[in-house]
Formats: sequence, C-alpha cells, structure tokens
Amino acid sequence: MQLAIEQFRLSIARVRDLIAIHNSLKSQTTSALDVSDILRAALVLTVSALDYYIHEVVTLGMLEIYRGQRSEPSPTPNSSQSAFSRFKVSLNGARQERLIAISIGSWLENEIQQNYGSFFGQESRSISEVLPMIENLLTNKLNSNHWLETEIREKLSYESYQQPNKIADAIRLISAKELWKEVASKLNKPAKDIKNQLSAIVERSNKIAHEADIDPSYGIGSRWNIDENMVNDAVNFIEQLVENIHQVLEDIH
Repeated sequence: MQLAIEQFRLSIARVRDLIAIHNSLKSQTTSALDVSDILRAALVLTVSALDYYIHEVVTLGMLEIYRGQRSEPSPTPNSSQSAFSRFKVSLNGARQERLIAISIGSWLENEIQQNYGSFFGQESRSISEVLPMIENLLTNKLNSNHWLETEIREKLSYESYQQPNKIADAIRLISAKELWKEVASKLNKPAKDIKNQLSAIVERSNKIAHEADIDPSYGIGSRWNIDENMVNDAVNFIEQLVENIHQVLEDIH
C-alpha cells in the first residue's frame, strides 16, 4: 500500500506548485488579471488526490489480503462476514482461477518446463528438489491476480471517496478499526470537527467542479471568494489527514 501514499505525496507536491505559480503571477501583475482560478484548480486537485488515495489504498490493501500479506478485517458486530468477504466479483473473473485449478497438472508441467527446464536435463530429481519450484510457481500465480485487481478497480470506480462516511465505508474493506476515532486520536481533535472540516472542503471543491464556483447572490460572473490562505489551509489539512489515515492502516498491518 506504500505506492498509494507515495502517489498522494506527488499529487500534493503538484498542488503546491500550482499555488506557487499563482503567488508568483499575482505578485507580478495587477488586479486587472484575475489568477484566482489557479487556486480553484489547486483545491479541486487536492480533493481529487484524497479521492484517488482512498481508491488506491483500498485496492492495494484488498489485494494484499487476498494474497495473505495482510490480515482480513474482523466482521462488524451486526455481520457474520467482513466487508472484504462480502465484496462481490464476477463469475467470469473467478472462472479463470478455477480453470487453472482443474488443469493444475498440465499447467505445472508447462510452467516447470518453461522456468526450470534446464535444471532437469536427463537426470531424475527428488521430490524435495521439485517442491520449492512448485511452491514458487504457485506463489507467483497467486500474487499476479490481474483479473481480481481489474474487478476491484471497476467496482470502486463507481464510488466517490471524499465525504467522511464514504471514506469510512471504503476503509472497512481492509480494516476493522474505527477510522475517524483513530484519526481523531492521532490529530488530537474531536472526530466531529475533523469530519466537518473535510465536508466543508469537499463542498467547496464541488462548487468549483460542478457549479463553476458561481455565487448566485450577485450578478452574472460573480464567484465565491478564494485566496491562497484558504487553499493552503485546505491543502495542509488534507495532507495531514491522509498521512494519519495511512498511519492507522499501517499500524494494524
């Protein structure tokens, strides 16, 4: 799951570059040139980076659980199965695994011949020499479940992970911990305040992305106010939030 946080950090670096471009242009031009849309773009990209991080960390976490590299979350009190176990995949994807299992003998023979053919030559080998090869081949096969990754990504692609409740739902697929309670403890803030602040940032981002940031209270072309301090505060908050979410997920690995 490390790739998810690394990509998030790169995205936030791009956001800070945008803010720096805004500040540079603003200092070199008059108010006749409105460069505030650069800040709007930075805010939307920040929320997008959060959304992408949640999608990615959940996808990678689910794959780790499937491969036995991460513990499956325990079921919630009102369910006999974890959210991970209840996640549905198509029979078409699962069928590929079954076809290999049915023809495991011929599959192993082909794989051994391709990967270890020169090892055998004309000599006979003991079972103790062959077993590590079989184990290695099966492990590599289990760790290359492209069909499952495709299934997970397709299903999650219909979801938006920006609002607190949606983020918590997604994290339950890979963790049984109470996300906002854990994050609140790390940030030393009430969970309600953290969720309210996140919701406010997302709401403003949505106004920009879906309503052109138009303030309907005034005349045509009037937009809601935005400045570098407001955007910097939002970026710092989202960055701190994601870093702490990742710590929570790493703590239980």
